[in-house]
Amino acid sequence: MTCAQALSQGITERQLRKSGEYRRVIHGVYCSSETEVTHALRCLAAALVLPRQSIITGRSAATLRGVPLARTYDRVEVLVSGQKYMNRRAGLRCWSVKSSPFERVEWAGVHLATIERTMLDLLARNAQRPAVAAGDALIRAGLIDEKTAQAFLVGRHDHGIVRARAAAALLDGRAESPPESELRVALVQAGLRPTPQVEIHDEHGFVARVDLALEDAKIALEYDGAWHAAPERYRFDQERLRRIRACGWHVIVVTAERLYQELPELLAEVRAAVAARR
Repeated sequence: MTCAQALSQGITERQLRKSGEYRRVIHGVYCSSETEVTHALRCLAAALVLPRQSIITGRSAATLRGVPLARTYDRVEVLVSGQKYMNRRAGLRCWSVKSSPFERVEWAGVHLATIERTMLDLLARNAQRPAVAAGDALIRAGLIDEKTAQAFLVGRHDHGIVRARAAAALLDGRAESPPESELRVALVQAGLRPTPQVEIHDEHGFVARVDLALEDAKIALEYDGAWHAAPERYRFDQERLRRIRACGWHVIVVTAERLYQELPELLAEVRAAVAARR
């Protein structure tokens, strides 16, 4: 409920903020303290204070469609044509841009972007690596495919459309997680040509499917954000890596730290491995 609705029911502002019976969902909207706050609930809360023609889009729209790209307390992403002031409201990330009626459907008193429009906003309004990773997740979920996403961008002149087209050219739904997508894009940006989800076989048959492969150099890159986390998993992974290496492949394990904090060093290692195996 909004603060105004609460006041009309005899609930004071002090009760809302100090009693412990309520919690704030976004600025000006509250729920019972027993209600679990999710990003979907925050979208519903935003709908109570947004102008009627607003369109929930981007990571928020993807999350509402079952692809959890937004964390609970990420800002709700919204298109608000002609309503620049809305970006001042805590909890919202707004863009004052125009859209067409065919790009939205009614939802909770406002609107929800179609999957094509959602993809456009993801690609146009985020840095390339996370944008492509988000787009890959929509494709992997079966909500859209690469050709449809690219076709939707043809002939458009939206702000950020050049950025969106460049990102759309890199879409590939084969990655099994956003970090794998980001790793693939980082390699492409570095001038390399990785192939996702490559199967490796030996004389006995299937050995493993690796996240990314530089096939000409027989280099496999395996993303593991929780490397060493569980002893049992660690032993399994070590045996799997041994079998991959026995097939003549060089394996580079990429942790979250290496991808997000040590990327230049990681790329230097990959280039050195490629040069050594030519």
